[in-house]
Amino acid sequence: MKRIINISLLLLVMTSLFSCFDENKPLFDKVTLVEFQDAVVGSPALGKTFPLLASTNAVQTKTLRINLVGAQRETESVIKFSVDPTETTAIAGTHYDLAGATTITIPAKSSFGELKVNILKAPAQPNQTATVVFVLEGNGTDISPNANYKKVGYRITL
Repeated sequence: MKRIINISLLLLVMTSLFSCFDENKPLFDKVTLVEFQDAVVGSPALGKTFPLLASTNAVQTKTLRINLVGAQRETESVIKFSVDPTETTAIAGTHYDLAGATTITIPAKSSFGELKVNILKAPAQPNQTATVVFVLEGNGTDISPNANYKKVGYRITL
């Protein structure tokens, strides 16, 4: 009988301890971020803090997906991006083309946008590569770039 009382008392104490914990529900209602999907799922290149995706020296269109981390918006969001001048060795118009784009649009009620990059056929140079690196800048007001995933690049084999 004494053992049953002790076990019951122990169970009562254990259940009362666990009933006091708050539920951990992550909410994204305060900070909204944007990030490159390839930066999230890819490993950084050697000596870099961002991934360099491989590309051949051929005419092709590459698409980089942009993630909106936070609540979806009722209106479209225009996100600014730039080409990193310190990391980029590729020449615009020779190795790649953005068709004049400097922004990415995330449609209303969506969590994704796309950056289209046209890789051009450049003169062949054996054992040489050209690199173009893109940096997300946010929208300038309430959407910021995710510091860990705001850069991604292409290493174009010439």
